[in-house]
Amino acid sequence: MHDEHINHEFLDAVLAGEEVDAYYHLGVTSSDPVLEGMRNVRAIIMGGSGARMDEFAHRWSAEHGDSDVIAFPKEERFTTRYTSGVLFVSHGMGMPSASIAVQELMRLVYFLKRGDQTAIADVFWARVGTSGGVGLPAGTIVVTTEALMADLKPYRLLDGGDGLHWFESTFPRDTVDGIVAANEGSGIPIAAGRTVATDEFFIEQFRLDGAIRLAHSARKMEWLRWLDENGVRNIEMEGAMLAAYLNYWGFRRFAMVCTTLVNRLEGDQVHATPAEIHEYTERSGDVLFRYLRTIIP
Repeated sequence: MHDEHINHEFLDAVLAGEEVDAYYHLGVTSSDPVLEGMRNVRAIIMGGSGARMDEFAHRWSAEHGDSDVIAFPKEERFTTRYTSGVLFVSHGMGMPSASIAVQELMRLVYFLKRGDQTAIADVFWARVGTSGGVGLPAGTIVVTTEALMADLKPYRLLDGGDGLHWFESTFPRDTVDGIVAANEGSGIPIAAGRTVATDEFFIEQFRLDGAIRLAHSARKMEWLRWLDENGVRNIEMEGAMLAAYLNYWGFRRFAMVCTTLVNRLEGDQVHATPAEIHEYTERSGDVLFRYLRTIIP
């Protein structure tokens, strides 16, 4: 772990009992007895949909002898489930929403692991979801190697001073390779490559079907071809922040596994049937679960 990047002033005071940490958007605090049953957390799986995270948790429970599923009481913002060493959490849509979930989850992991940096670093993180493909047919799984913003630069934020803080944007290559290896022979099309995360679904993804249209067709295709030529395989809205925050703390195992619903080089709107969309989204969960089984018996 990157010790100098951890907010010890606050987090260690929580461990010492001098402060109570309110994980407000998750609906629990560090004094909540329910957390004692989660000390063995080994993985955190995130996705946009609360219903899907609930489904994942019960699926993981069924694979582990119908283990108890702990549900956090507050679900206005995020849906949280814990079972058999895995915490499943929805993060909403976009980096502002997802960043709140990730910040609170990082604090929670620090508390659950009692500040043990080796144990903290061993926790596996993943985002699973959907995306727009770049040069890939719908239904392809993209395992992200690097997540960048729409200008192909890393995630950055005002640093509290006079400038921007630029974050590391890569995903651990050994984890990427492990996910691909765990799915050999599955028949699911998988590509490893770069991902673009945007701050907006329509304008910043150069869509022409939004209520507000700033780009024209030629500019859209110019941007998409530029992404394709630079190894970008898909577009979504959370990955750059996820890589930024987890790299900042020094986590060594994390991934993003997203299925493509459309090839953006061919159009903006998803025309797959409901049955096809269901099949495509199930693929990303199947790919992730195959890897999870290799690291958590």
